Amino acid sequence: MPFKKLKPNISANTVIDSSLSVDKLVGQVEEAHWAYTDDVDISWGYSSFNTVHDFYFPKTGLGIFKGRHIQWSAEGYHDTQSSSRSDGTFEFQIEVEVPNVQVATSIGNATHESTAGGSHNVVSFEGNLASNRIGSGGSIGTQGGNYRTYKNLYYDPKASTGSDLVTNGNFNSGTANWTLGAGTHSSGYGAYSLASPSSGQGFSYQALTTVVGEVYSVTGNITGGNISGMIRISTAADLVENTTIATSGAINAVQATSFEFTATSTTTYIILATSGATSQGQYRGFDNLVVKQYLRKTYVLISTTGGTIVPTDGTPTALFYHPYSGASSGTYAVVDTMKQTFRMRNYVNYLRFEQQAYIGWFNDDIKIRIRCKNTGAFGKTLTINDMKIFMNSRIVE
Repeated sequence: MPFKKLKPNISANTVIDSSLSVDKLVGQVEEAHWAYTDDVDISWGYSSFNTVHDFYFPKTGLGIFKGRHIQWSAEGYHDTQSSSRSDGTFEFQIEVEVPNVQVATSIGNATHESTAGGSHNVVSFEGNLASNRIGSGGSIGTQGGNYRTYKNLYYDPKASTGSDLVTNGNFNSGTANWTLGAGTHSSGYGAYSLASPSSGQGFSYQALTTVVGEVYSVTGNITGGNISGMIRISTAADLVENTTIATSGAINAVQATSFEFTATSTTTYIILATSGATSQGQYRGFDNLVVKQYLRKTYVLISTTGGTIVPTDGTPTALFYHPYSGASSGTYAVVDTMKQTFRMRNYVNYLRFEQQAYIGWFNDDIKIRIRCKNTGAFGKTLTINDMKIFMNSRIVE
């Protein structure tokens, strides 16, 4: 009986190496959709909104939570119906229909950092998760509600540093925790001296526990001596070039040095070395060695109007993002507003508009409408031509 080759497949529940899911294998890391309209004539009374186009932003594949972004561009023309020149201001809004069931999105635990202008708390979240979960509009609150407006959302990959990973980096405990690789070493009065062997470089090292992909700072002092010295960061306890991640370079002076590296393994070595020797016993001094991991944080200013929702005593507080700011179901919530002012010549004026908004991190269908109003131009009609609307859903951290 001949063998029959079945069509290969992967279960939707399969996870490979604990990180790559089938969702990514079938191309669902990122989804793109678009909508389009043309030749839309909008007649309006002064300062009243009119709908240009309404459409659905389809729910995500497999129902996976993703960052949802929308942007549009359009050409158009406005007839002032006047021979006079005037300033024309047009205001556009991206609005989302509020669903019957409103689910707030978890942002993460926030910690109070400071106050700003007496009206806002500066809070931080660990990592870059928060910037992916907070949309262009909406508000931030606790699980019980208490939603507040916010501003100045930003991510800082070097917001602060963790604890020092080097043990006895000031050598107050002699040569303890430093393993000699070649040459000789000694310590006295809180200073460390590394001497070269009869040939080659002298070196000593210490193993550090690191996190792959994280960035670290290295600082230290190169002190007196009669030969150049250097600080090296390596994946092995040796001086082989292909295991070296970063180095201070050879220094033949008394000076402070600093540099950074990105960890490529869970064990990383800090190595102190002489740059070579013409005779045995030539030395270089080292002191105050410090290695610290940069801590990534996301910051946002949350309004204190209605009360502070993140305690100022430093207690971490779980916060949530609400894209609709408590609006009633069936109504529309504004997620972005854009105004453009033009100096209008007489009669017909050709214009171009663009707008974008990040709606937030979720997975449902989203009904969207784009509306506009005239707040300062003569005439009654704006014609929108060739409006292209792009919708993007992407897996984020």
